[in-house]
Amino acid sequence: MQKLDLLKWICNPFQDPLPTGMSTKASEELIDLSEDSSQKNSFNRKPLTKFWLSVAGSYPCLFDEAMKVLLPFTTSYLCEAGFSNMVSIKTKYQNKLDLSNSLRLKVTKVEVDVKTVMAKHRKQFHPSH
Repeated sequence: MQKLDLLKWICNPFQDPLPTGMSTKASEELIDLSEDSSQKNSFNRKPLTKFWLSVAGSYPCLFDEAMKVLLPFTTSYLCEAGFSNMVSIKTKYQNKLDLSNSLRLKVTKVEVDVKTVMAKHRKQFHPSH
């Protein structure tokens, strides 16, 4: 629990007291950030990740420290979501399906009009055959 207390500054860099155990440069940047009223307003308006991305240029050491904690959650989430979709596609009855195309459809954020795609790629059958 003590380690989590040391990382609370990532969720709210404007809290008191300031954490211990970080580099001197990062501590100085955190003090500067916590006294910046325009950044505090920005923090209140933006989601946490967007806030940290917005301060990357002004507070690079602090940004790097925050990303070391925040980044693994987003990357592991995408991995877990992909694995869950793969499991739902590869069932006992569908294990011979080509997984790559189906998985790509499951994890993409792009809206796909499946009917239009199917219509374009459907083989044309001629009555004479």
